[in-house]
Amino acid sequence: MLLIGTLAACGAQRVDAPSPRVGDEPTNDESIPAEQSGGGNPRTSAIALAKAASIDQPVDAASRAGDAAVYFVSRAGTIHRFLDGVLGSMPVLDISDLTDGDGERGLLGLAFSPDGSTAYVNYTNSDGDTTVASLSVDGEGRFDRDSLRTLLLVPQPYRNHNAGDIVVEQTGTLLVPMGDGGSADDPQRLALDGASLLGKVVRLDPRDGTTSIIAKGLRNPWRVDLFEDRLWLADVGQNEWEEVSVLNDVSRTTTPVDFGWSAYEGNVRFNDDQSSPDHTPPVVVYRHGDDGCSVSGGAVATTGALAGRYLFADYCSGRVWSIATDEPNPTMQLHFADVDSPSAVVRANDAIFVLSLSGTIWRLDG
Repeated sequence: MLLIGTLAACGAQRVDAPSPRVGDEPTNDESIPAEQSGGGNPRTSAIALAKAASIDQPVDAASRAGDAAVYFVSRAGTIHRFLDGVLGSMPVLDISDLTDGDGERGLLGLAFSPDGSTAYVNYTNSDGDTTVASLSVDGEGRFDRDSLRTLLLVPQPYRNHNAGDIVVEQTGTLLVPMGDGGSADDPQRLALDGASLLGKVVRLDPRDGTTSIIAKGLRNPWRVDLFEDRLWLADVGQNEWEEVSVLNDVSRTTTPVDFGWSAYEGNVRFNDDQSSPDHTPPVVVYRHGDDGCSVSGGAVATTGALAGRYLFADYCSGRVWSIATDEPNPTMQLHFADVDSPSAVVRANDAIFVLSLSGTIWRLDG
């Protein structure tokens, strides 16, 4: 899952361990007002986070064609249907026996086919391998576990940097972001290695399982958002920089776009033995410190005061920002601070949700 920083004094290496802190419980607060910074900017003052639901370790949300429900994903291995403000009493899918929802592993991503009849899940299996699978969904939103079929299996050399998201193109092909295999510093130099699927964005055809690479040089692209043929990638950094990158013209991309890791961390050279002459720089970076140490992407808002802006958070600091999607060098605008352990910012049925790994699901209002 996302790289979460336990930062020791003197700049010691972070520990990948995004588990809820001991004693964390979902907050009882029903809403979080926006930060009143930025000179009373109306984009800031007109919004709030309203408590929508609570599940164990939420990490993703998705919606499907012709269905008013939102489907929330628990890292522990379950999917829950949320309709008209009510969370179903039982999960619509339980694969907790197939995965270990601990650390950076578990059930990590969900998406639906364009017609809504097929669900795609991304999880780490009992051996720790990234597994992308499909299963049928009926008109009432019931998942047929017996139809579960593995489409892609990618061995993971270490326990961390499993990324885990999944999105569907209009053609029905899948885009699967992959972390660099884990540990730290890209030890096996996989992110820029064209022979490996690790550290890439993989295009997967669910009909025959064929794959191609459309992006490389990624460390741990934890959450991604496909919007108007642009893929927004929140890529978790190593020691100093967090970054958000964008892959433009996704549907026409056939040659891998190079985002630079591990030759670069953000815009700064990292591994000197790695070459990235065509490095595509991130849209925005922020340094470790008060702003945090682990970016949690990210989705473009389609309605409300922040329509047309990309929202993202940081797991360590609990801050939630937005940036303009139509500017070459956008400025981060802070909207919320101290949200408890935000694991993801996602869009489902045109609503933006901020998911707290400690249990609470917040809906952006305004």
